[in-house]
Amino acid sequence: MFMRTTMKKGIWFGFFLFSAIFLLSIAGAHAQTASSPQFLVTWKASNSYIPSFYQGKALPIPGSKITASLELVSNGKLVDLSSQNIYWYEDEVLVGGGAGVQQVTFSPFGTPPSSLILGVQLPQYSGGYLSRTINIPFVNPVAIIDAPYPNREFSTNLLAVQAIPFFFYATSSDDLSYSWSVNGQTGANAENPQIAEVTLPSGTPGGTNIDVSLSIGTPSGSTVATADQNLTFQNKL
Repeated sequence: MFMRTTMKKGIWFGFFLFSAIFLLSIAGAHAQTASSPQFLVTWKASNSYIPSFYQGKALPIPGSKITASLELVSNGKLVDLSSQNIYWYEDEVLVGGGAGVQQVTFSPFGTPPSSLILGVQLPQYSGGYLSRTINIPFVNPVAIIDAPYPNREFSTNLLAVQAIPFFFYATSSDDLSYSWSVNGQTGANAENPQIAEVTLPSGTPGGTNIDVSLSIGTPSGSTVATADQNLTFQNKL
């Protein structure tokens, strides 16, 4: 009698254990299928010049515009958002939205250098309220002096360096103005103002420091970026 009772208890315990495991498995499977959709938010800045060799993004600057786009992926497929209300925000300020508005273009407000927070919300999505925010760098123009000399040392009497502009309100580097100063004297190339060339006097002693200064501006003069580079002449006999 004791053995039968024990066997029955064991059978019922095994049944309950199996049932619990089965229910947990269903709950786990449901949790996986009910995962949130994946946001694909992309953006680009217009009227922010970058050199052709630069592989990064053109960052927004004062005066430029940002175009942002949204796609939603669920279970490996793009979601049809044509009937969804989509709202776009810059630092919690509404910049656009409405039914099916998957793309918005706006001018950033704020003062660089900083970053702006771009937010997108789908308040009436069938699976529940959805939102996502991303940070977008907001920068000032940058001027760089490209001096192709190892350890900033050169040994020929001709010094040649090049200006490289980044993130100016322009479509071409030719739209910008370049001002050079080499040890206090103008050294711009007449044919190509992006290049500064200076011929050192014969007999210049080794160890002479050469200070190169650059200023890049827009034609209106409203935006200017500067750079400075110290080089050393090594007279190798």
